Amino acid sequence: MALAPGRISFYSISMKNKIMSILTLAACITISIPGYAQKGKIVKQVIAGSAPQQAAVQTAQTAAKTISAQSRATALLSAVNKAVPIPAPEEAVQAQPKSLPMLKDLRDNNAYMRDIGTVMNLTEAKKTLNFAFAMERERANARRLAATMQNYQTLNLSDVQESALLDKISGFVVNHSLQNYLLDSMVNKNYMQFLRDLSNYYSLSVKFMTSYELRFISSQDVKEVFAQTALDYMKAHPHKMNLKLREIMKSPFVNEDLKSTLRSFIALRQVLPQHESGFLTVLREAYKQYSNGLAAARTQEDVTQTVAIYQKTLKELEAFVKRYNRSPRWNAQLPERRLYNKLLLLITHNQANQFKQVAPYITQIQQILTQYPRIRFTAEETMSKLQAFIAKNHRLPRSMGESPAGVHIPEAELDLYEATFYWERMDKKFASELFDIKRKIK
Repeated sequence: MALAPGRISFYSISMKNKIMSILTLAACITISIPGYAQKGKIVKQVIAGSAPQQAAVQTAQTAAKTISAQSRATALLSAVNKAVPIPAPEEAVQAQPKSLPMLKDLRDNNAYMRDIGTVMNLTEAKKTLNFAFAMERERANARRLAATMQNYQTLNLSDVQESALLDKISGFVVNHSLQNYLLDSMVNKNYMQFLRDLSNYYSLSVKFMTSYELRFISSQDVKEVFAQTALDYMKAHPHKMNLKLREIMKSPFVNEDLKSTLRSFIALRQVLPQHESGFLTVLREAYKQYSNGLAAARTQEDVTQTVAIYQKTLKELEAFVKRYNRSPRWNAQLPERRLYNKLLLLITHNQANQFKQVAPYITQIQQILTQYPRIRFTAEETMSKLQAFIAKNHRLPRSMGESPAGVHIPEAELDLYEATFYWERMDKKFASELFDIKRKIK
């Protein structure tokens, strides 16, 4: 992906006390990966020239330490609102007609921080959806494994077939107990037991097993498929839960009394025929509660807002690459820096949003970032351009934080600075040549 991990940087915003940029830095810096900015160079650039705001910085840092990571952005926004009151539009026009651009920038930054706070907040609804989507992907792999077994129709395999099957078991099957059951079936050439354990653990439709057994459950009746496969898996392997039952036992949407009853069945040394009817009834009710809770989680405000933010960010990125033919950079004007930082949080540092509804947007954003990289020069091209730049200007290219106040740095110089910064860390030969160049300039 083109958006390489890096230390997040915000530069000063021109407004009273510049407090918004400092608070934004405090909110975002905690999730960055050290090493992107050499020896803290970017952070030093951010805070350079900010002496008048030190009291505000200390206050924000003290407040930030007392709150959780999930609510930090919200708390900082509250601090900003208290420190810099936002007048109504009419009052702003009358009192400070020249401050409207600064007022707009503050509001834009507030909106940006609210988006970041929403996206980074790992709520119970998100946890449930994340886990459900991870299990869904695992079941998809299990269906591929089942399809392979249908093609084989036997466990009397050639060396090539056996090696391929072992690779799929190792790559697709996460549960170690199930891995061992499947391997035992391979050793014993027990094709039916292999299929039975695989389908029961993953609550797959048993339609493909009807050639070997008389039972059949319609694949459309997912509740019944789950109940029957969970029961059959535990009958074959006492105390062992299949994948869907594991999900249900972790779900906050299933009644605790119902979970307690399930635990009593799970604790049985052996599930006897007289237990089966009661166990199936409880399994069906648990599945119903779980499914209703999952549907409710998808409509939670934090989930729908997060999906909307990913949609909006995708559109912003599409518009950006259409205009500039590259991905956003950290070393750029404020709107571009915000987009870069948002992408860094939504994609590279994304831990809270791994659920199905955002997955398509994450994939599309990653594809665009790969298609339109930030670093558009090879190491050789960068070195050639760098040597030509130094011959003409007798200095290295500058970042925005290194430029004198009021001096505009051309886009070409910013591009060269970022490419130099990148290849210095990615290419030893380039780094060695750059070291020699820096010594000569000094």
